[in-house]
Amino acid sequence: MENLIRRKKGWRIIAGILVGWLFLQMIYITIDGLWGYSGSADMAVVLGNRVYADGSLSPVLQGRVDRALELYRQSRIARIMVSGGKGNENGDIHNPEGTAMKDYLVAHGVPANRIIEDNDGWDTYLTAKDFLLVADSLHVHSVIVVSSFYHITRSKYIIRKLGFRNVHGAASQTYHWNDLVGLPRDAVAFYKYLIVY
Repeated sequence: MENLIRRKKGWRIIAGILVGWLFLQMIYITIDGLWGYSGSADMAVVLGNRVYADGSLSPVLQGRVDRALELYRQSRIARIMVSGGKGNENGDIHNPEGTAMKDYLVAHGVPANRIIEDNDGWDTYLTAKDFLLVADSLHVHSVIVVSSFYHITRSKYIIRKLGFRNVHGAASQTYHWNDLVGLPRDAVAFYKYLIVY
């Protein structure tokens, strides 16, 4: 009985440490994501999110693309890479995220030859790999990652881990209720990237 009590107490301590660590990491991710880079770079990479069946961007994705558009209009970047998956609704491929983002940027005055479209960025790791190929071919030496604030830390980390060092972040300036889900999810997902890739 005494051993059982001791074991339960040990598990409670471990659980408390893990919850405390996760909380501290979420604070770090929030600060890192919201502490926007104020300099310039060769390119911005916008990470994808949902595109509706009519081809319009979800509010989360529009916030990300609008942030990249702002950087471009401020002459802080020369090119924008838009990266996401091909989209899937009810099993049908439609409206690839990269294409939808590019169309939005062109409609808002960005020349098409300033935009690199990537529809194979199904997740952050694949976007990072695709970016490295683009960076090599276009001689890109610095990049600003554009995403939701909670996604910046993990995105910068995987690009650096793949060998590209000069990485900065600029978060979307729109916030949504699902950020409350995204923040703890990304805090946990960071360790997948730390261990697996």
